[in-house]
Amino acid sequence: MRLCIGTSKGIVIIDPARSRVPLAVVANPSSVFCLAQSAGQPHVIYAGSVEHTHMGDGPASGTLSRSTDGGRTWTDITPAGAHDEGIWAVGALPDAPGELFIGTSHARLFHSHDHGQNFKECTAFLDLPGRDRWTFARSPHIPHVRAITFDAADPALMYVGVEEGGVFRSRDRGASFEPLNKGLYPDVHSLAIDPADPRRLYATTGRGFYRLEGSSWKFVATNRPYVVPLLVDREGMLYAAGAAGAPPSWAACGADSMLLVSADRGHSFKPAAAEGIWRGMIMALLESEVCPGELFGVTTDGKLLHWRPQEAEVVELAANLPPAYAMAALP
Repeated sequence: MRLCIGTSKGIVIIDPARSRVPLAVVANPSSVFCLAQSAGQPHVIYAGSVEHTHMGDGPASGTLSRSTDGGRTWTDITPAGAHDEGIWAVGALPDAPGELFIGTSHARLFHSHDHGQNFKECTAFLDLPGRDRWTFARSPHIPHVRAITFDAADPALMYVGVEEGGVFRSRDRGASFEPLNKGLYPDVHSLAIDPADPRRLYATTGRGFYRLEGSSWKFVATNRPYVVPLLVDREGMLYAAGAAGAPPSWAACGADSMLLVSADRGHSFKPAAAEGIWRGMIMALLESEVCPGELFGVTTDGKLLHWRPQEAEVVELAANLPPAYAMAALP
């Protein structure tokens, strides 16, 4: 297995089992915030870029790119109507190769059926009540779609998270949406569906972790209040990572981030490792395709982390990458 890592300076490809030295470094796209792979086509990867305070000057051209060779070469496929938008989330349908949704700045949602050759904006998402009140904490206060996830058993069922606007559910593949925000802090970062029970929906936010119970969200305390990535592994273990404060504090004080684990379906969390505190924020988590339960993480200070549930520590596999934000597993 190889890891395709999206960073502020482009794509880095590493084989974590053989070497800590990158196998390839690809400068175009010039910065990457999110990644997704086409269903059943792991070498087809979509990369979204944003102009982000922790990512340098942002992309030189378009903000959405596609690779058909596992991340070594890329083509700009930015939708014509979104050239001025950052791409904050990419979600590939689990049952349809080439079908994907992208979430952008100004909280817009686009849908493609043909590997991103053509996109159509989801107008139902533009018509949601209360949309005019969506915002973002930092200037210029523009909300954005931050998370897109699908029910693997029923891919017509999808959830979209907006930073800051909340969570919205579609039962018909994006043709219509309904709010799902009772009890939820609307600064949403990540969403995950429990594969063992699709009624269990999890969310991370700027005020911590939330678990959906029926039609209402339940807040769950964690060791760190600002929680970003989220992962449910094959065994049903739930992983997240949190920072001591919001991003404006990271440059001066460090994120003081921690990997967190829940063995009870999100009812409680504990630190995954006794000594696992990182100056950079852990932005993405990924489970090994080869060894279930073997986890990887990447951080804003350029570290690639590795952890196994049976071990007591998180190991740095690489420490000199550019700030890293996303990962995909390659065969």
